[in-house]
Amino acid sequence: MDIALIMHELLVEGGGERQCVSLARALAKQGHQVTLYTCAYDREHCFPDICKGLSIQVVGRGRFPRLGRLKFLRGYLDMKHLAAKVRDQHEIWNPHHWPAQWGAVWLKRKLGGKAVWMCNDVPAFYHLARQPRGSAGFLRAAVYNLLYLYDRMQNKKMDLNVFLSHWAADQFQLIYSGKTAVVRSGADPERFRPGGDRDGIRRRFGCSDADFLLLWLGIFMPHRRLQDAIQAVALLAKDGTRVKLLLAGSDRFSPEYAATLRKQVADLGVERNIIFSGKVADEEIRDFYCAADAFLFPNEHQTWGLAVLEAMACGRPVLVSTGAAVHEILTDNQSAILFPPRNPPALAERITGLMKDPGTRSEIAARGMKLVQGKYNWEQFGLRMSSVFAQTSGGGGLADREFSQELDTER
Repeated sequence: MDIALIMHELLVEGGGERQCVSLARALAKQGHQVTLYTCAYDREHCFPDICKGLSIQVVGRGRFPRLGRLKFLRGYLDMKHLAAKVRDQHEIWNPHHWPAQWGAVWLKRKLGGKAVWMCNDVPAFYHLARQPRGSAGFLRAAVYNLLYLYDRMQNKKMDLNVFLSHWAADQFQLIYSGKTAVVRSGADPERFRPGGDRDGIRRRFGCSDADFLLLWLGIFMPHRRLQDAIQAVALLAKDGTRVKLLLAGSDRFSPEYAATLRKQVADLGVERNIIFSGKVADEEIRDFYCAADAFLFPNEHQTWGLAVLEAMACGRPVLVSTGAAVHEILTDNQSAILFPPRNPPALAERITGLMKDPGTRSEIAARGMKLVQGKYNWEQFGLRMSSVFAQTSGGGGLADREFSQELDTER
C-alpha cells in the first residue's frame, strides 16, 4: 500500500514522535511505500537512528511562521500549508496527534484516499471551554467552544479514529462521533533488552548496590503526577528505607512544573533520595532502564505508556498507576505491580513489597519481558495498523466496537 503519515512537528524525542517514526519504519519493512510529512523536523534531536532511511518530507511552516504562542492557530496555518504543498496521491492518510488530522481531511478531499487518525490524545478544546471562568473567561470559553465545534466537524470526515487504549477511545466517544478502533503500540525488543551499562549509570548518580533505584523516564508534564512518587519515596526514606528515585527527562516544555517538584524535594528534605538527571540521550535510554531495580509510572490521564513497555523489554519490573491506560494490558502481581493514582501511601506500600521480595521482582520482570517480545512491539503494531489500513481502504471491516475488539481482545 501507499501510505502517508502526517506529524505536525518532529522536533523532540517524545513518545508520540517515537511512535510515528517507528510505525513508519515498521510499515516500510513490511514492503509498503511510506512517506512521512511534517512541517518542522530537527534531524539531530528527533530519533536520528530510527529516522535513518525514512522518506521524510518537510514542507515548512504556514503563514506567519514566527507566530507560536497561539498553538491552535499555528496548527491550523501549518496544516493548511501542508495540505497545499502536498501533491502526491496516497491510498492512506495516517495523521498522528492533533492537528495533523485536519491536514489529512483536507488532503483526502483534495487528492482522494482514506483518512485514518492515530489519536494519541483526545483534543482538549471541549474541556477547556468548560473550565471555571474568570474576568476574561467567557471570551476564552467561546473561542475554545468554537474550536471544539470546528474540530468535531473535521473529525466527522475521518474514515476511522484509532486509539492506543479503550480508555482513550471512550473519552473520545463522550464528546466526538465517528468509528473507532483500539490498536496497541509497543517497544523495540531488539533495541530495548537486558544488559546495558547498569553500573555506569548507577555510579554516575551515586547509587550503591544497597540502594533500591526507581526510575521514571519521560518529559516533565503535570499529568505525570511525579509529586506522588516523590511523596511516596519521602515516606519510605523517613522510615530509613534505602530507596532512590531517578527522574530522567527534559523539563523544556513545563519548567514551572519541574520547579515545583524541586521545591517539593527541598521542602521534604529528600535531596539525597531524589535525583534529576536532565534530558537523556537516545543512545543511553536503554542503559537508564537497565540501571534501575524497578520502573515507576505514576502518570494519570495518560492514554498509553510507551516507557512502561520499553522498561519491561529491558527486563525491569514495573509499578504502574491505574490512572495510566497502559494498565489495561497488565495484570497485577503477574506482569506488573499496579497501584491507585494520587495515593502516595499505597504506592509506598507497593514499593516496599517489591523491595522485600526479589523472587517476585524476577518473576514479574520475566513475564513482562515475554509480553513485550511476543505482542507489544513495533513489528506487531505495524502488522495491526496494516490490517486497519487494508480494511479501511477496502471499505470492509466491522463496525466500531466489534472492529476494536477484533484488533485487540484484551479489555
